[in-house]
Formats: sequence, C-alpha cells, structure tokens
Amino acid sequence: MGPKMSETAGDGVGTRKSQRCYQVDKSVASTAPLRELLAEDFRLHYRSLVHPGLHALVIYRIGHWALSQPKAVRMPVKILHRVINRLLIQNLYGTEIADDANIGRRVLIAHHLGVQIPSFGVVGDDSIIRHNVTLGLTDPSASREQVPRIGRRVELGAGATVLGPISIGDGARIGPHAIVMVNVPPGATAFSQPARILLVQPETES
Repeated sequence: MGPKMSETAGDGVGTRKSQRCYQVDKSVASTAPLRELLAEDFRLHYRSLVHPGLHALVIYRIGHWALSQPKAVRMPVKILHRVINRLLIQNLYGTEIADDANIGRRVLIAHHLGVQIPSFGVVGDDSIIRHNVTLGLTDPSASREQVPRIGRRVELGAGATVLGPISIGDGARIGPHAIVMVNVPPGATAFSQPARILLVQPETES
C-alpha cells in the first residue's frame, strides 16, 4: 500500500500548487542516547574531528538534548550552546540549525556552508545535506505544521530550497538549486531547469 495522502488544490502566484500530503515517518533520534547519536555522526563524517558538518551536528545535538533536561542542567548547557553556536556554527560556518528542529540519525552534512534548518523542521534518518540547503518558512509565525518535513534517505542537492508546510517523501532526491514548494512523493526526483547554452554568433565584417 502506498503512502497515505489527501488532496486539495489551489492557485499560487504564477504556479499551480498541489497540496498532497505524503506521510513522512518522524525521526526517533531524540529517544536515542546522546552518546550513541554523536558516535554515529562521527563515523558518518569520515571519522574526522575537524569536519565542519560534524561540528554543526554536535552543537545541534547538545542543544536539542538540553531541551529535555532539568532546569539546573538545561540553563548552563543552553548558555554554552548559544555562545558556541553563534560564534562558530553561525558566524564562521554560516550554518543555522535550530535546537528545536528534529534531525534524525546518521544524517550527513557533506558540505556545511549555508545550511539552514528552522525550528520544528524535520530531517529523517540517513539523509544527505549539501551546502546552501535551506528549509524555509512561508510565515514568520509558523507552527509545527508549517515547516518542511524531510523523509528518510533523502538527498538534498547543493543550493536546494524547500519552502512551506510540505513533505519530501522517503528516498526522494532534490536536485541542485531546485526550489520546492509542493510535496514530493517517495522515491521521486525534483530538479530545476538545466542551463541553456547560448551560442555566440561570430561578427561579420562589413
């Protein structure tokens, strides 16, 4: 049986927007021990302690872990997390991952620059994120249902932008510089238009 979905349709600006809602499995990363998650991230990022993608995930994992801790633990960890996150991850790497996002297990940030994952955004297990990937909101006061949800084993190409309350199904591939504002079914590929080749006409002597 295929994924559950509901269908409505509405007209957007300059495009027709499908509102199919493909079911995406929520990550269970938050239920795993922090040490286990960090060990998986280290192995996946080529066992390199200097990999910037690993740094971004480690700081995110610690901040996310702190949300479920008692206040006596949460407050000092949050202060330290914010300082390191601002100075290193945001200012140096140009990457912003909200600590209340939900990032699954064994997620590879292959190229770290410009990655943006908002509050309540979901990235499923075993996904790959490349540089300049943005998961964005269409409303600054977005609720949990108004942010992108990325399924498991999804590949997000360089410069890909995923906007709004949409779902990217398991095993889907989002091509480089694609702007995705509709749901993508499991196993599908979404890509932007390829470059056009314009031939230069040789000048003729008069």
